[in-house]
Amino acid sequence: MADYSVDRAFPRRPCAAAVEVFQDGKHCAWGEANDISRSGCYIETVTALPLGTEVELRLTIAGVSLEIGARVVWTTPQVGMGMFFQKVSLEAERHLSQILEGAAATGHPPVAQQAEAPQQPANPQQPGSAKVRITREAAPEILSKIIVRVNEKGVLTRQELIEIVKASQ
Repeated sequence: MADYSVDRAFPRRPCAAAVEVFQDGKHCAWGEANDISRSGCYIETVTALPLGTEVELRLTIAGVSLEIGARVVWTTPQVGMGMFFQKVSLEAERHLSQILEGAAATGHPPVAQQAEAPQQPANPQQPGSAKVRITREAAPEILSKIIVRVNEKGVLTRQELIEIVKASQ
């Protein structure tokens, strides 16, 4: 069995990045990176790939889309996989460094849609803090819209879900 362990040369930081996984140019999975460093990330996904699989990742984090070649170095079936970055362009490396330095400086983890992330309301009665409620009658229409959005983008933010539900009411 090949040794796919990787010495972590860089500290990992918490994050919330949308991830699309491509193998041989074809989309094969999507998930969310919950930690990231300059040399790798962990992706939560139900479609974890076998150890050693080489893929192309499209990470969307802090409003930036990064294309990175990676290899699976850890896998937990139906939970996620650890990725080692193998092919990182100078531009992607620069963006990733800026994102990680900003996260280290502010203490706030970078997120997939940082520019769109709503501020947490101080008053729980303010808009955006209410739970999303879906009626039985509206559920089929809402579900079909959710599926279309996920198939298009590979991820659905909470704000997009709220907008879909409100539009269907």
